[in-house]
Amino acid sequence: MNNTFKNNLYTLFKKDARLWNEKTKEFNQTLLKDLTDKLDEKLIELLLDNKETKEKFFIMIKNVYVLKQSDLKFFIDENKLDNSYTQYQNKIGLRVGNKLLTERNEVVLDWPFKDCVLEGGMTKEDQKRNEIFFNEVLAKDEIDRLFDPKALVNWKRYTAKGEERVKELKLDNDGTIRENLIIKGNNLLALHSLKEQFAGKIKLIYIDPPYNTGNDSFGYNDHFNHSTWLTFMKDRLSIANRLLRDDGCIFISIDNNELSYLQILLDDIFGRENKQNIITVKRSSVSGAKVINEGLVNVSEFLIVYSKNRFKWKPNKIFRKKDRDERYNNFILNIDEDYEKWKFSPVLEVFAKSLNIAKKDLKKSLKEKYQETLDNFYLKNSKKIIRFASLDDRSVSDAVVEIKYKSKADDSKVYHLKREHKLDYYIYKGEAILFLENRLSVIDGEKVFSELLHDIWNDVLPNDLHNEGGVSLKKGKKPEKLIQRIIELSTKTNDIVLDYHLGSGTTAAVAHKLGIQYIGVEQLDYSENDSIIRLRNVISSKDQSGISKSVNWIGGGDFVYVELAKWNEEAKEKILKAKSLSELEKLFDELYEKYFLNYNVKTKEFKEKILKEDGFKKLSLDQQKKIFVEMLDMNQMYVNFSERADNKYNLTSEDIKLSEQFYQQK
Repeated sequence: MNNTFKNNLYTLFKKDARLWNEKTKEFNQTLLKDLTDKLDEKLIELLLDNKETKEKFFIMIKNVYVLKQSDLKFFIDENKLDNSYTQYQNKIGLRVGNKLLTERNEVVLDWPFKDCVLEGGMTKEDQKRNEIFFNEVLAKDEIDRLFDPKALVNWKRYTAKGEERVKELKLDNDGTIRENLIIKGNNLLALHSLKEQFAGKIKLIYIDPPYNTGNDSFGYNDHFNHSTWLTFMKDRLSIANRLLRDDGCIFISIDNNELSYLQILLDDIFGRENKQNIITVKRSSVSGAKVINEGLVNVSEFLIVYSKNRFKWKPNKIFRKKDRDERYNNFILNIDEDYEKWKFSPVLEVFAKSLNIAKKDLKKSLKEKYQETLDNFYLKNSKKIIRFASLDDRSVSDAVVEIKYKSKADDSKVYHLKREHKLDYYIYKGEAILFLENRLSVIDGEKVFSELLHDIWNDVLPNDLHNEGGVSLKKGKKPEKLIQRIIELSTKTNDIVLDYHLGSGTTAAVAHKLGIQYIGVEQLDYSENDSIIRLRNVISSKDQSGISKSVNWIGGGDFVYVELAKWNEEAKEKILKAKSLSELEKLFDELYEKYFLNYNVKTKEFKEKILKEDGFKKLSLDQQKKIFVEMLDMNQMYVNFSERADNKYNLTSEDIKLSEQFYQQK
């Protein structure tokens, strides 16, 4: 009876698309428990519509059916509504007893397509199934080995002449590597390898991680469960914090989906006192399909900024373009005479006179060129154009207050107060004279009206973003102007910038054009949108998009490409490329003989019995691949540097030599 009820209940739950993934034929048991805890309306309705479940899991109180949550959760735990995929995991030794991993004390490592390591409290049922996830429980010493520095292979130097061998690495006198680096491989393990050389040396980290939106248009795993995403971020941010200099900072692009949770996570890792800003960035316009949606149109995302040490972080002063300030509306007619004798006139009158046009006829005469002509007049005469500003006695020195009241009593002249290391005060009729010249800046090689940078950036979205860098990604790519602003705000010559979610390579491309050393880490292949292709176009000057013209980019420079040495990662890639069960079967002997399998896998039983069972053959190919991958020892995905000389890994003498130089060890 119990099995019959269990099967009926299983069939009932399969009607809820949240619990049953029809594509992978998998049941999300952890989500079921979560929905039970939350008294989910849809779940309760499903249970009430069935006579058996209504009788078993509800109690009548004053004509109201009340769900017996503890009974339902106990039944779920005791009966394990597992599918055939999980049954086969049990058969070959891949399950961890009968307990949920959330009830155990081990560290859980989870490796999806875009590898990630998750610590504690995660079960496979906790993940959405739009991508394949692989779990492994490792002991503390295995975690330590996992995070040991990795051997580095396939070294290449790219210059304007093309691809070259890397003979040796450029080093500072103190041993710091002075190379632009692009590292291919799992970004968490790459960060742990970088700490050997770059701990406390990175000035700026910028990342554009998956936003956890459920939109997978950009190759990153953007379907993370909320708790999974936070753990994914925590693993990487913890080691990233160790890489930063004391005066360094991190900028993270994020949207409103995870912004508040990310801030709490950063408070924990970097310290709440080190939060510097949350910058609002305009990322699109109010147009297209967005206007169809109900409510406010979302055109913004955010940059969340934390320093390593708030007392030592000193960002550069950056100005941005702005419209001309209409308050600058007076003109000094005799600027070259003694300041006491200055005479003033409205700007428009002087402007009209310079064109020999009556003031009232200016717009009529100049038509569509009126604004441009007037702006040019302002820029050309910026030393002579001023505005008057009131002086608050509480905000200025006693000397200024004294002159302020003198000038009020005597309006026949301008008063002057000289100051060291600051702009002088000119005061007339009790008001300060502010010069337009001091409100102009050279931005992108052009003298423009400007203002000090603030926390709303609505001016960094170019019209041709989809063409920047010669890469065709329509979504997920950040504007070069945005990255330029972040780098110029946070760095100086000889500083190092790190981006460990490099993607199409925008951060590296901008840093290269600005002459700032960079390190980029990426695992995914983007074919024609790859960062290597983009950077080669930058070096050859073929890429003239983005900020190229504003910084007069003419090409040059170089970068070094290198990969983490794969081992079980190589096996995993072979499994994922298989197109049939027969291909997987042929691959099994190679997995067993060449690579590291999980110690508790019943390899003989799997090969001789389970592979031949009809039940296993009926699993989807994705499920079969997952079982194959889960047999791999996740602690051995890449080759540790300490094992570089082991002949089984076939590392070349050149790779070994350069790895030793990178880590400065023999």
